[in-house]
Amino acid sequence: MSKYIIDTDIGDDIDDAFALIYAMEKRLDILGVTTVFKNTVERARMVKKLFSLYKNGYEGTPVYAGYGDSITAKLDTGSHTCQYTDDLDAYSPDSCDPDAAIDFIIDSSKKYKKDLVLIAIGPFTNVAKIIEKDPEALRRIGGVIIMGGAYFKQYADWNVSCDPEAAEIMIDSLENIICLGADVTHELKISEDDDKKILAYSGDNEAKLYVSKLYELWKDGKEQRIAILHDPLVISYAQDPMVCDTVVAPVKVLTSGFARGMTLNVSAYTKAYMNPYYTEITPLKEHILARSVERERVIADFMKTFCN
Repeated sequence: MSKYIIDTDIGDDIDDAFALIYAMEKRLDILGVTTVFKNTVERARMVKKLFSLYKNGYEGTPVYAGYGDSITAKLDTGSHTCQYTDDLDAYSPDSCDPDAAIDFIIDSSKKYKKDLVLIAIGPFTNVAKIIEKDPEALRRIGGVIIMGGAYFKQYADWNVSCDPEAAEIMIDSLENIICLGADVTHELKISEDDDKKILAYSGDNEAKLYVSKLYELWKDGKEQRIAILHDPLVISYAQDPMVCDTVVAPVKVLTSGFARGMTLNVSAYTKAYMNPYYTEITPLKEHILARSVERERVIADFMKTFCN
């Protein structure tokens, strides 16, 4: 049975919190969580609170605050996330040293090897830092499943565009990445009825009540704002890869110009032979790319989480 480490930017879009509660509902063996992007300490406190409220063995799961800055830039690491609640000071990360987060993943890779899977659902700064410190760490594990990029439609996804240089290091260095792109995850917008069900959750699970509150904060009075299950798809795929149809293709992250942050599926670039610059981006690593998803199946299974 696989063991998982989840790297997350919980606190911005609601889908990270949804992914974590879904992972616990699916009883994933979570070794730990690392946080990434801007205020990583506050994000780690949110995860600690979520685990503490859920209990069932998850309350002792280690949580590490990873890198808040990107590979090339200093970012605002002090401002609150949109899902901030004023009780978070009661929850402390296991470490606020970003190097400890990196070392935790590296040490886990040595201990568990192919039994370990890294789930990366935020910007990829921590992943790049791992590769820079120990290039073999993520090559020795069972796989890296990411939510990020867009491989069959051309636009810059959030998780890549927040730190394109980190994404480039990851894509160019590894050969075992499963890429669930935003062009596929955008198919997973929940219905208005499901939206209301999450907001109205009144069961006895305190962690689910907390996530329902976070969803309300994320909506911020905008009733028309309805969640898309970007990150929960990674949890669903980890349990059952058959929820997505995939292909294998070479990928290049663009880090300059007006296309900065885009992830180029080179196999879809059929006129590559006509471009004199094409030889400059070879050789490329090939990765598994999701190109479609069983929408109804994924949403229905996720929504079981909020059945009272």
